[in-house]
Amino acid sequence: MPIYLLPVAGILIGLLISLMGGGGGIFYVGMLTGLFSISMDQAVSVSLATIMPTTLAASISHYRAGNVKLKTGFILVAGGVVGVVVGSYLVTIIPVKVLKIIFGIFLLVMGAGMVVSLKKKRRKEKIAENGQLEESNTNEIDPVSWLFTIKGVVFGLLGGLMSGMLGVSGTPPILAGLYSLGLSSLEVVGTSVMVLFFIAVTGVVSHSAVGNLNWLLVFLLASGTITGGVLGPVLGRRINKEKLDKIYGPFFITIIILVAISMFF
Repeated sequence: MPIYLLPVAGILIGLLISLMGGGGGIFYVGMLTGLFSISMDQAVSVSLATIMPTTLAASISHYRAGNVKLKTGFILVAGGVVGVVVGSYLVTIIPVKVLKIIFGIFLLVMGAGMVVSLKKKRRKEKIAENGQLEESNTNEIDPVSWLFTIKGVVFGLLGGLMSGMLGVSGTPPILAGLYSLGLSSLEVVGTSVMVLFFIAVTGVVSHSAVGNLNWLLVFLLASGTITGGVLGPVLGRRINKEKLDKIYGPFFITIIILVAISMFF
């Protein structure tokens, strides 16, 4: 496809990631190489650079909408930054094929854990409907506890490692971590794009991608993704939060499993 269609594709991806969370790295790389015949190494650098303005725009829009949990987000950022730096080093000594298999197994395990977590949450919600438990605290961990902090740092670290080693945004571990920490669907989405912005910045620096970037491609793609990132939260206000909570878990688990399978091929 001609590159002048990149803004159109960018708007669609920007809407998707701003409504569902994530940085879009996997979508960017797949689209750039598959639809626009751009080389893999250039696609990775363009992807990382495009993630920055996209997630920044979405973060600001979500923050204004009240969907960003700053304290929780920065706990994951701390782990994510370390993960990117370590991952950028490990990729020089471990073959990419081996890394993909490792992450594929990890994502399958994580997806299975989320299925269990989702079932527990639904069970507690049913109990809440019967008046035996307040629904507002059904799946929430005390934000000042050590368990909360350690869990957040670990998931951030995994997201950073995935970004540093594979050149993607590291979305699945970040979304899974925020979801498991008890945030609502819109809070997961809003906080994740903030975390992934910092991971993307660190990833670009760690990979030294700036010097090899095709800035025309970045401009065309980012112009669309920023537009989609700003429009997403606006549309999100019109979505019924209860309905979103019901579909978000199964949707995200499905995405996790599909990404895991793709790692093996």
